[in-house]
Amino acid sequence: MLLSDKAIRGLLESGRLEIDPLYQDTIRENGVDLRIGEEVAFPSFGGEVIDLRSADPEKHFVIREIPDEGLIVPGDTSLLLVTQERVRLPEDVAGLCGLRSTFARWGFLSAPTLIDAGFEGQLTVEVAWTRPSPVKIYRGIRFLHVIFFRLDGKSSRPYSGFYQGQRGVSLPKSLGGEVEDLKG
Repeated sequence: MLLSDKAIRGLLESGRLEIDPLYQDTIRENGVDLRIGEEVAFPSFGGEVIDLRSADPEKHFVIREIPDEGLIVPGDTSLLLVTQERVRLPEDVAGLCGLRSTFARWGFLSAPTLIDAGFEGQLTVEVAWTRPSPVKIYRGIRFLHVIFFRLDGKSSRPYSGFYQGQRGVSLPKSLGGEVEDLKG
């Protein structure tokens, strides 16, 4: 069941859901809007083949702080944005992230991103700027809309993975342990 603003407020008031900082305009009709945080990561791929089993993410991204005067994003660029807010979900609630409609109408795209029950940390999402012209982004702009839904019960395995507790923009992990060796 998708949670309403009243249900979200109830979870926040009970302490089962945390959003910090929580602004007056964060809670919307059926979700929350989250803001651009202090950092961004740009890909720095040089045309080489990236092997997901062995690639070092730190060699393929450059993390930059977003200054008060904003940061220019080149045209046709993807980047990783982090939320200003830290969230903590209870074991029976998950979330689904998508861009705010206004942000998308300007020309940003992002794949839907799931927040697992039990997750705690800032959210990092990939966003693509699809226009050929550069665009200037600022910390504090509401860019991400999160809807919450209640599971049919508490998760038997709340999230405790690689991204648990993340602070700042988090680079992707290497997939070395997840890709099967097909040779045999």
